[in-house]
This record gives sequence, C-alpha cells and structure tokens, in this order.
Amino acid sequence: MSADKRTADPAVTADLEDGLRVDCYVRPTVPTAADDAIGHVVERLERLQDDGTVDEFRIVRWPPDGDAGDGPESTRSEVVAEFERWAEQRGRSLEPAFRRRELPSSPLSPSADSREEVRVPIVTLALYGGDDGGESDEAATVRGVVPHTDRTAETDRTCTVDEWLSTAERTGIAVDQPTDETGRPEQATLLEGRR
Repeated sequence: MSADKRTADPAVTADLEDGLRVDCYVRPTVPTAADDAIGHVVERLERLQDDGTVDEFRIVRWPPDGDAGDGPESTRSEVVAEFERWAEQRGRSLEPAFRRRELPSSPLSPSADSREEVRVPIVTLALYGGDDGGESDEAATVRGVVPHTDRTAETDRTCTVDEWLSTAERTGIAVDQPTDETGRPEQATLLEGRR
C-alpha cells in the first residue's frame, strides 16, 4: 500500500483530539548516523508545537537500567513498565521495539543474581493529556506510546514514530517526507532501532 493511501490508525488520531504533551525519549548514546534522524524528529515536534497540534514537548534521555538509588528518578524498567500497562489496557504491545531479557549472573561473581535488561528504541514518543488536571509530570497519565503494535487487528500493525508524526502533521501542517521503494519513510527503520 502506498503512503498516500494508508489509512490513519484510529488510536493515533484519537490521541490528537485535544491538548497534548509529548515526551520524546532518546537513548543516551546513539550511533552517529542516528543523530540526524533524531534531529529530524525534534524539528517535526517543534513544528507541531508551533502549529498548536502539540501543546508542549520535551526531549528526555532514557534513565539508566538498574537501581535508581535514593532519588525520585525512575529506572528505565519502571518507565517501560508504565508504558506496558498502557499497551496491555488497550490490546497493544510494545514489541518488537521494546524487549526485556534476562541476563545471567557474571561468571566472575557467582554470588550475583541474574538481572533483567530492557532494550528501548532509539526514539520513543510518550503522549500525555495536555490538561491532566494540574497533575505534576510524574503523576500524568500516559495516553499513548509510539512505537506500539496493535494486537486487536486481524494482523499485527505497528505504529511507528514517523507514522504518528505524519498523522499529527496532517491534522495541522503538511510536511513532505521522502519514502523508500516500499512507500515507507526512509528514516523509520533507523528510528525504530532495527537494521
């Protein structure tokens, strides 16, 4: 199906119905080739904010995976668990973009327990209601997570960061995006962390 004939994901469109805050999560270290792609996402978010489609956005580095210490900061695993709750409540999945795996204990420290590692995409958009009743950032309710896979359809359909941004742009401003031979945006593969 060509990009022109693709229908909008109703869940994506519903996320745009009223005020919206977007947290753009990025990995703390990314390959140099991903810097331009991340910059392009930030430019698109800036235009969406200027257009009024997005009330506010911010760039957030993924927190470290592991203990948060004594501070109020969440771990990567806790943030992803919140996103997974959102997905489960709506019949969606964060896979394949997000992955959890158990790492065995170190052979150099046999008394150490195994630990879980959470792999996250290079770019993730967390969508929050623009007016969460005056709630603080930490208490805001997640309204959407991109990328995600819709498991309610007859076939699994993944909503990518680029698709969400394109849907948001169609509701406000139009932005031309070069596509590859399949009609998919050229940078979607890079942003989702796949090769």
